[in-house]
Amino acid sequence: MSPQGATQRCHRCLQPVPVNARRCPHCGDVQKLDSRRLTLYLSVLGILAVLAIVGLGLYLKPTIANTDNTPQSERRQSDPPKPVKKPPLD
Repeated sequence: MSPQGATQRCHRCLQPVPVNARRCPHCGDVQKLDSRRLTLYLSVLGILAVLAIVGLGLYLKPTIANTDNTPQSERRQSDPPKPVKKPPLD
C-alpha cells in the first residue's frame, strides 16, 4: 500500500490511484465513481422521493366534514318501515 492511504487500481494503466481521485495521477484518465457510493446516493434519493409522495398524499387528503349537528346518541338508525299487508283473498 502507498503511504497516501486506501488506493485502487486505474483501469487503464493499472497503477495505484487514491480512492477519492477523479483522474489517475499517472496517465490522467478519468476514474469511475465508486459503485457503492452511487448506489447509496440513488437509494437515499429513492427513499426521499417515496416519503415526499406519501407526505403530499397526506397533505392533499380530503377532509370529511360533519354537517349533521345532532349528538351521537340521537343519531340512531330508525326502524325499517313495516311492509304493507295485502287484504285476504276470500
